[in-house]
Amino acid sequence: MKLSIAIFLLFFASLYAQQDTITMDIAVSTDKTMPIGVLNFDLDKSDWSKLDELPHKTLARDFLLSGRFSTVELDQYNLFTLSRAQAKHYVTGSLSLLGTQATLECKLYATASKELVKGFAYIGPVDQVRTSVHKCTDNVVYQLWGVQGFASTKMAFVSRIDGKKQIVIADYDGFRRRQITRDNSVNFLPAWSRDNSKIYFTSMRNGKPQIFERNLAGSSDKHLFPQIDQAFGPAVNPKDGTLLFSIIGQNGTDIWLGNPQTGNAARLIYTKDIEVSPSWSPYGTAFLFSSDKGGSPQIYMALKDGSDMQRVSFVGKYNESAVWSPEGDKIAYCSMEGGKFNIYTSSIDGSDVIRLTSEGNNERPTWSPDGMAIAFSSDRSGSPQIYIMRRDGSGVTRITNAGENTSPVWSNLIKGETP
Repeated sequence: MKLSIAIFLLFFASLYAQQDTITMDIAVSTDKTMPIGVLNFDLDKSDWSKLDELPHKTLARDFLLSGRFSTVELDQYNLFTLSRAQAKHYVTGSLSLLGTQATLECKLYATASKELVKGFAYIGPVDQVRTSVHKCTDNVVYQLWGVQGFASTKMAFVSRIDGKKQIVIADYDGFRRRQITRDNSVNFLPAWSRDNSKIYFTSMRNGKPQIFERNLAGSSDKHLFPQIDQAFGPAVNPKDGTLLFSIIGQNGTDIWLGNPQTGNAARLIYTKDIEVSPSWSPYGTAFLFSSDKGGSPQIYMALKDGSDMQRVSFVGKYNESAVWSPEGDKIAYCSMEGGKFNIYTSSIDGSDVIRLTSEGNNERPTWSPDGMAIAFSSDRSGSPQIYIMRRDGSGVTRITNAGENTSPVWSNLIKGETP
């Protein structure tokens, strides 16, 4: 089957039928995690009913979703329980309100001695308490693992609102949603700018696919590359901010490279085949894409200038939507078997293929900034939703519930975000 019928129609079929997912553990973790205790926080007598949930609940979920911890949730300190779980550390704290400012204190303790290892304090409005808890998580990750956590990152995705597909951003765990687009059209395939200040996306508002830019500090959209009739699927170079995207031409669909600042764009791949789903390497020196040049949709790799094209996927007859891991050694992608899509990972040379999902249709993988987790969309619950799983497929957690939500894209981790 020609890719123009397969992948290309898949893109546009996904415009009009959204996908969603639900929480299910479908694998046993192969990654070693660190047990950690999470004790209830002390709350003063203020009215905390406006909180989405209590701080210790957010903290426990952050630890689980990080892919680095297994949590032991307790009402109060219990040496026997923590020791039996081999939790060498625990976290607790307090939340208080003075006027309009909430103070969250978050403290990391050594289990055996109850000695304070590190304390953190955050002050801000009540509606920022959740942000403070995420910062606490990231600080604990840094203290115990020496790396930046991703609890303070965001997720962009597509949500069906009043019958139309709109771009939405939220905390990485699905809370505190913010609708970005509001036009009476179809908007899809979002991508974050390098500094997370902008969202690039594809819209059908002019009756055909075109790429737009939204500065998140404003409310208006900029049409990029207006000299190109039909373009879709932007992917941002992590080093210089240039965009890869596909354009629909007379002889098929090709990969182009464009500069969103200057508006200049040029074709990279010169074939009569269909090429879609570009994805940059973490170093911006090469990219992945899907092509039907071998007769069925498969994943290919090329250097930044489009040269040295090589096939990457060899297992399965229909593979697409590949994304490079932050470490650069693996890719995650979709493969269709028996009419159903599942998420797989492999080495960049196509070896070490591992299937991560099994129920429903599972699509559009996106790596966490540290490579420890993968978000994706799935219809296993009946409607498309967004899920997060560990990089080995374990610990699947649903992060959206209402409506239909698809095409998640994780924001970037900006150096220096974590103290």
